Amino acid sequence: MMMVPRIFYVLAFFTLMYLFTVSFASTEEATALLKWKATFRNQNNSLQASWTLSPAGAKNSSSLRAETSDACRNWYGVTCVNGRVNKLNITNANVNGTLYYFPFSSLPFLEYVDLSMNQLSSTIPPEIGKLTNLFYLDLSINKISGTIPPQIGSLTKLKTLHIFDNQLNGSIPEEIGHLRSLTEIALNINFLDGPIPTSLGNLNNLSYLSLYHNNLSGSIPVEIGKLVNLVAAFLDTNHLTGHIPLEIGNLVNAKLFYAFSNELSGPIHAEIGKMKSLQNLSFQSNNLSGPIPKTIGDLTELKLLHLYNNQLSGPIPSELGNLKNLSDLQLSTNQLTGPVPPSFVNLRNLQLLYLRDNKLFGSIPKELAYLDNLVMMEMDENQFSGHLPEHLCRGGKLESFTVNSNKLTGPIQRSFSNCSSLKRVRFDNNNFTGNLSEALGIYPELQFINLSDNDFHGELSSNWGKCKNLTNLQVARNTISGSIPPDIGKVNRLERLDLSSNNLVGQIPREFGKLTSLGTLSMQNNHISGNIPRELGSLTKLESLDLSDNRLNGSIPTFIEDYRNMFHLNLSNNKFGQKIPKEIGGITQLNVLDLSHNLLVGEIPPQLANLKVLESLNLSHNGLSGHISEEFESSMGLRDVVLSYNELEGSIPNNKAFMSASLEGNKGLCDNLTGLLPCEMPSPMVKKHSTTKGSKLILITVLPILGALVLLCAFIGVLFIRDKRNRVGDTERRDSSNSVDVDEDDGLLSISTLTGTTLYLDILKATKKFDAMCCIGKGGSRSVYKVKLPSLVNVAVKRLHSSFEVI
Repeated sequence: MMMVPRIFYVLAFFTLMYLFTVSFASTEEATALLKWKATFRNQNNSLQASWTLSPAGAKNSSSLRAETSDACRNWYGVTCVNGRVNKLNITNANVNGTLYYFPFSSLPFLEYVDLSMNQLSSTIPPEIGKLTNLFYLDLSINKISGTIPPQIGSLTKLKTLHIFDNQLNGSIPEEIGHLRSLTEIALNINFLDGPIPTSLGNLNNLSYLSLYHNNLSGSIPVEIGKLVNLVAAFLDTNHLTGHIPLEIGNLVNAKLFYAFSNELSGPIHAEIGKMKSLQNLSFQSNNLSGPIPKTIGDLTELKLLHLYNNQLSGPIPSELGNLKNLSDLQLSTNQLTGPVPPSFVNLRNLQLLYLRDNKLFGSIPKELAYLDNLVMMEMDENQFSGHLPEHLCRGGKLESFTVNSNKLTGPIQRSFSNCSSLKRVRFDNNNFTGNLSEALGIYPELQFINLSDNDFHGELSSNWGKCKNLTNLQVARNTISGSIPPDIGKVNRLERLDLSSNNLVGQIPREFGKLTSLGTLSMQNNHISGNIPRELGSLTKLESLDLSDNRLNGSIPTFIEDYRNMFHLNLSNNKFGQKIPKEIGGITQLNVLDLSHNLLVGEIPPQLANLKVLESLNLSHNGLSGHISEEFESSMGLRDVVLSYNELEGSIPNNKAFMSASLEGNKGLCDNLTGLLPCEMPSPMVKKHSTTKGSKLILITVLPILGALVLLCAFIGVLFIRDKRNRVGDTERRDSSNSVDVDEDDGLLSISTLTGTTLYLDILKATKKFDAMCCIGKGGSRSVYKVKLPSLVNVAVKRLHSSFEVI
C-alpha cells in the first residue's frame, strides 16, 4: 500500500519536469520568433497584435501552462503539437523582412512552413537545412534572391518545395536529388540557369515538376524517363537545346507535358505515342523538324496539341482524326504540305483549328462545315484553292475565320450572311468574286474584317453602319463602285478604314467626322471629288491619311494642324489649289508628306522645317514659287526630297537631302550641283531675262539716285559759294567796307571786283591804308590810288565811297 503514493509522487515529479521543459522550450521558440519579427521593416497588424508574450504569473504549474499557451494558441499563423511550434502559416501577411534572422535552429519541430505572397527579400540561408522534420516549404511569390543552398538536400522528409516567382539565380543544386520523398517541386519564374540536374531522376515519387520561365540550358535529361509517377511537367520558356529524349515515352501517367519556347531540335519520336494519359502536349516555338508522328493519333485522351512555330514537314497524319476529345489543335507556321485530312470530320469537340502559314493545298474539306463547336478556324497563308465549303458556321459559334493569302475562288457562301457570331474575318488576297452587298449580312459582334485584294463588285452596303463593334474595315483593291454610305459614320469605334483602289465616286461623307477613334483613313485611287469636309477636323487621333489619286479640290484645310499624332499624309494627285497651309508645320510627328501633282501656289512654308522627324517630302508638279527657306538646313531627318516641276528660284539649302533632291523643272534654282548652274553664273535664258529686267531696274533705281546726287552737289556748291562770299564780305566790312576796282589806264592794269583777301591786304599795305599821299584822283563816288603790288606791275585802285560794300 505504501508503493502507490510513492509511484504517484514519482509520476507527478516527471510530469512537472516535462511541463517545465516544454514550457521552457516553447518560450524559447516564441522568443526566437519575436526576434525575427523585430527585424520586419513593417509591422503587420495581425502579427503586431498577437505575437507577444504574456507577463509571467505565479511560479506554479498553472502559470507555466498559461505562458506556454502564448505562441501555441493565440499567435497569428502559429500551430503547435505537444506544446512545440509545428506549423507556421503566415502567407499573404504583408511581411517585409528577410530569412536571415529566421530562427531555423530554434524551431526543430517545424513540419510545415508557408511564407508565400509576402515581401521577403535577401537569400535563403544555409541554416534551412536544420529543419529536418519539414515536409512542406512554400516561399513563393516573394523577392528572394541568390542561389538555392545545397543544404536544402538535408530536408529528406520534404514532399512539397515551392520557391517560384522570386529572383533566384544560379543553378539547381544536384543535392535536390536527395529529396526522394518529394512529390511537388516548383522553381518557375526565376533566373535559374545551367542544366536540369540529372539527379532529378531519383525523385521517383515526383508528380509535379515546374521549371518554366527561367534561363535553363542544356538538354532535357534522359533521366526524366524515370519519373514514372510524373503527372505534369512544365519545362517551357527556357533555353533548352538538343533532342526530345526517347525516354519521354515512359511517362505513361503524364497528363500534361509543356516544353514550348525553347531551342529544341530534331524530330518528335514515335515513342510519344506511349504517353496514353496525355491530355495537353505543347512543343510549339522550337526548332523541331521532320514529320508529325502518326502515333500521336494513339493519344486518345488528348485535348490540346500545340506544335506550331517549328519546322515540321510532310502531310498532316490522317490518324489525328482519332483524337475525338481534341478541342485545341494548332499546327501553324511549319512546312506542312498536302491536303487537310477528311478524317477531321471526327473532331466534333474541336473548338480551335489553326493551320495557317504552311504549304497546305487542295480544297478546304467540306467536312469541316460539320464541326459545330468550331470557334476559331485559321487557314490563311497556304495554297488552298477552290470554293469555300457550304454550311460553314452552321453551329453558330464561329468567331474567327481567316483564309487570306490563298488561291480560293468563287463567292462567299450564303451561310456567312447569317453568321452573327463572327468577330474576326479575313478573306483578303484571294480570287473571290460576287456582289459584295449581297454576300454579307449584319454582324453585331464583328471587330475586324478584311476583304481586300479580290474581285468583289457591287456597292458598299449601309449595313456596315450596324456593325457597332467594328474597329477595322478593309475593302481595298476590288471593283467596288457607287458612293460611300454615310452610315459608316455611325461606327464610332472604327480605328482603320481602307477603301482604296476601287471605283468609288461622290464626296467624302460629312458623317465621317463622327469617327473620332479613327487612326488610319485610306481612300486613295478612287474617283472621289469635292472638298475635304470641315467635319473631318474632329478626327484628332488620325495617324495616317491617304486621299491621293482622286479628284478632290478646294484648299487643304488648316484644321489639319489638329492631327498631332499623324505620321503619314498623302494628298497627291488631286486638284488642291491655293497655298500650302503653314499649319502643317505643327504636325510634329509627321514622317511622310506628299502633296505632289496638285495646283498649289505660293512659297514653301518655312514652318515645314519644324517637322524634325520628317523623312520624305514630295511637293513636285505644282506651281510653287519663291525661294526655299534656309531653315530647312536644320531638317537633318530628311532622306527623300522631291521638288521638281515648280517655279522655285534661288539657292538650295545646305542640307544633304536637298543636295540629292529631285529638282528638275525649276528654271530659277541655282547652286553648285550637277544640273544647276552656279548662282553667280545664271543660264543664258535666265541671263537674258535678268538683263532686260536689270536695265529697267537700273533706270528705275539708279537714275533717281544720280539725280538726287546732282541736286545735292549743286545745293552744297551754292552753299559753299555763298558761305565763301559771306566770309570775304565779313572781312571787307571789318576793313571799313572797302570795295576795289582795278582799271587798266595809262599803262596801268585795272582790277575790278577785287575779292582776294591776300591781295586786299597787299593793297592796304601799299597805300598805307589808303593814305591821301597815294591818291592820284578823286570822283563823285570814288578815289583812285596808284599801287605798287609785289606780284603785279603798277596798278590803279579805285575805292568806292558808300555806306555798304559792293562786290
